[in-house]
Amino acid sequence: MRIGDALTTAPCILCHETGRHVVATTGRGMTPLVTVICDGCGLVSHDPIPTIEELERFYGDRYRMAYKGRWAPKPKHSLRAQRSAVLRAARLAPLIAPGARVLDIGASSGEFVYMMGQLGFRATGIEPNAGYRAFGVEAYGVDITDCRLEPCAFGAGVFDLITLNHVFEHLGDPVAVLGAISHWLAPGGLLFIEVPNIVGVAKQRANLFHYAHIWNFAPHTLTGLLARAGFQPLPGEKLDGTSLVFARSPDSAGAQAGADPVHWRNPPLVAALRRQLNEDQSGTAYLASGAPFRRRWARLLRNIDEITTARRYAAPRAMADAVLASAAMATAPRGPAQSRLAA
Repeated sequence: MRIGDALTTAPCILCHETGRHVVATTGRGMTPLVTVICDGCGLVSHDPIPTIEELERFYGDRYRMAYKGRWAPKPKHSLRAQRSAVLRAARLAPLIAPGARVLDIGASSGEFVYMMGQLGFRATGIEPNAGYRAFGVEAYGVDITDCRLEPCAFGAGVFDLITLNHVFEHLGDPVAVLGAISHWLAPGGLLFIEVPNIVGVAKQRANLFHYAHIWNFAPHTLTGLLARAGFQPLPGEKLDGTSLVFARSPDSAGAQAGADPVHWRNPPLVAALRRQLNEDQSGTAYLASGAPFRRRWARLLRNIDEITTARRYAAPRAMADAVLASAAMATAPRGPAQSRLAA
């Protein structure tokens, strides 16, 4: 199989088109991996999609070793996760009521669950990887389970906020998971999803695709898939990006319009993405852009900062508390109106 080849496969989960074009035949590390783009809407995915059983084995046993080389995070990785978590907490805490119940799907080593708990929310997480899950429970004293993403895992209407931070692209069946999430969300509950944006991404094609990222979303395909599941972005969300807060569609008419698969077909997006992947992200184009040199320099500076900062703390929890304090978010229980970063 070669880049540019056309094939017919199962109907697209967004627009129901069956036509695809191959955009890559290898993944990160030059491992064989066929990646295709839907001819109808531009949703990019593996072909074939891994089975749920294959993914459960991969994420339970191999994922963290494959991508981090460890069963538990290094101190610098904990710090990086804490800094990311506090930014999400600052964004999301003002949107929910004091004491609200929060579920973090793909909780990793528990940093976001811990910080939301410190802010007075009832937070829990789901993490399939045994090593990172155990680390979070031990280091932060938080509640993290390994339950399946099925409606029966929790009761109906029990969470006020559900988050998937760089998790949605890993799911074998995102439509089914959205169904479970809809079941778990309380009336008026919110859903936060952040995924990598494939539009304009500054990576060469050889390093862009990898086994763990089954789906590669553009803003149009992400919001389309959520609309088909009955969710719409909150007013004021930046629709040109792929970090969004969603609520259920307020009326059946809006949900019905979003459910129409043909509505999400977008030939201009398909053409632009194919051009980007075939031309702008070739090895030669990537080298000429200067991006690899900028990325390496930025990574070096980040590593120096993270290693020197993490050495100041004897335990991840003390470091997390310092990150919260430096972000002007108090660790005592409080309401959302008080849980904001200082201006």
